[in-house]
Formats: sequence, structure tokens, C-alpha cells
Amino acid sequence: MDQAGRLDRVRRRMDEAKADVLVALSPARHSMSRTDLATHLSGFRSLGESAFVLFRDGDARLVATPALDAERASLRSPAVPVVAADDLAAGIGGVLAGHRGARIATTGLGGMPHPIAARVIDVIGKDSIPLDEAVSAATAPKTDAEIVRARKAAAIGEEGFAHLLKIAHPGMRECDLAVQCNLFTKSLGADDNFLMLSALPHGYGVAASSNRRLAKGDVLVAEFTPSYEGQFAQVCRTVSIGAPSNVLAEKYALVARAMEAGIKSVRPGIKVSDIADAIDAVLSDAGYREYCRPPHMKRRGHGMGSGSIAPGDIAYDNPTIVEPDMVFVVHPNQYLPETGYLLCGEPVRVTASGGEALTRRWAALGAVDA
Repeated sequence: MDQAGRLDRVRRRMDEAKADVLVALSPARHSMSRTDLATHLSGFRSLGESAFVLFRDGDARLVATPALDAERASLRSPAVPVVAADDLAAGIGGVLAGHRGARIATTGLGGMPHPIAARVIDVIGKDSIPLDEAVSAATAPKTDAEIVRARKAAAIGEEGFAHLLKIAHPGMRECDLAVQCNLFTKSLGADDNFLMLSALPHGYGVAASSNRRLAKGDVLVAEFTPSYEGQFAQVCRTVSIGAPSNVLAEKYALVARAMEAGIKSVRPGIKVSDIADAIDAVLSDAGYREYCRPPHMKRRGHGMGSGSIAPGDIAYDNPTIVEPDMVFVVHPNQYLPETGYLLCGEPVRVTASGGEALTRRWAALGAVDA
């Protein structure tokens, strides 16, 4: 699917809601866990607040702030005329001039800073129709271009982890390792990298990196989540500082089998909860049923922004139907009493025949000499 196909899907939702115009708003707080439909529809990751204005006849405008960012917006989104503005509401007002009485729908209004949202409401009126859920559902599949970017982001994540294995050593501070890994992913073309990295002999989760120094016997867990041209992909890995114990190797292999079962369960038409159930079944059969629910784990994966984050959390209570070309990470990420918290996860694309991991090599327990 290309961007035009995505906009056609959105216009059908507008028709169902009897909306003449859709104003999709972005607060410019781009995150892998935040839905930003203005970015998703325009293909432009803004510096300041922006709006994508779509008319039922297919005409569209991108309102970009600050005005000095208009040239970059035109390069990133060449198919859509760009309106340069230093005042978002005024820019939207100019686009809507001549459309008095139009029935207006919005997405993202609730996520805007209050002063800006109030001014936008003054321009579009108080009777606009919220279409967040409908537009999110219509834009759940990634475009062909976004899938290419997700593959590149996944490759950067894998190379970042390989770099970690080369440079990590006992005595090194977590924060120094994280900084070097982030800089390395940026050198490969990542425009962002949400990196969680921490180590303990027996951890209860992954945390932000601290001043703690790596030590022999630590289990280091890391989530590399690079963004390439605005599309995120996540790679989850675990490393033993020093040779891994037999117990650690055995339990990691169990978590990897659970991840494999989850990925192999992926196919169009199933519920997201079915993927979580496939992972839980492997761990439950091994005697860890009670550890398949909070507080020992939160979710078995999740969608990735910064556009749509469909299909949401890969969780036992998510009934969302899986569609072709959804992209999300499948990660058991499991606490086990013998080893502590272990990370294991791959970014997955849904194809017509099943789930396709975007990484070249699936997770294996890493080790650093100590």
C-alpha cells in the first residue's frame, strides 16, 4: 500500500462520519509509543506543532510550524502543498477559508498544548467530530515505504547490539555504554533511538541506564529502538557479563522458544491476544503460568509509532484483529525466579501467509568476556 491508498482508507472513514474535512494535529512530541496521525498521514515529522488537513475530495494541505521549516516539509512530503506558519491556528484558518459550514473532524486535538488547542477550536468550531479511533484503525497497516524504513531501523538495531558486544566490559558504567551505543546507531543513520539498558545479577525489569558499573555475573538487558526516517523498530536482547551459567542459558532458550511460538502464530485475521496466548502457552507448559501475568510481565510486544501504534499492546486482553502489513515487536520479556528479567524480541511484519521477522538473526543469549 502507498500513501495514496492510506488516504483513501481515511476518506472512507470520513464518509462514514459525514465529515467534509479532517484536521489531524501533531504536538511534535514524536515517540515510539505515541500515535501521531498528522505525521502518519503527511509523512512529515515536524519540528513544531503541525496539522494535516484532508478534504473529502482528496485535496490536502500540510500546515507546518515554525515557518522556517516549510522547505524541509516540502522535501519530505512533496505530494502535499505546504502552508508555512508561525501560528498553527492561523495557518489552519487560512486553509479552511472558503469552507464555511463544512463538517469538520479532528484527530490529535486532545494531545495538543491547551493554549494551542483552544485557538484551534476557535478556528474550527466547537462542534468538530473526534475521529481518532476510526482514523487510527484505517491507518494501521504500514505503507511499502514505511516497511522499507522499518527494515532499515531493525538492521540498525542489530548492528547496535553487535557494537555493544564489542565494547562492553566489566567496570564500564551503564550510562557510558548507552551513550556509545546511541552514538553508534546515529552514525548508521538513525534519527532517534529509544534505548533502555541496565544490568544486575538478578533484575526485575529493564531500566534507564545508571552510573552502576558492569560486573562479572551481571545479566544485561537492552532494548534498541532506532527510528529511521520516522519509523521505529525494536530489537530486545540479553547479555551475560562473563560466561553464562547453565541455568541462564537454559532459561533464555525457553524464553526464545516462547518468542518463536508467538511469531509463528502471527497471521491475518487472528486476534492480538492469540499471539500473547501462544507465548504464554510455552512458558505455562514449563511451569511458569503465574509469571505470565502482572506484576511479572506487562505485555508480549507492542506497536511502534511515531504514526499509528496499531495493533497496540500484544496482550492477553487485546481483541484487535491482525491485518496484513501491520508492524510490531514480539517480545516475551519475562521475569523468571531463577534468573531475573530476560529480554528477547524481534520486530515483525504481518504478511498474507504469516509473520515475518525483520531482523536477519533472531535473539540469542550474548556474552561478554569477564
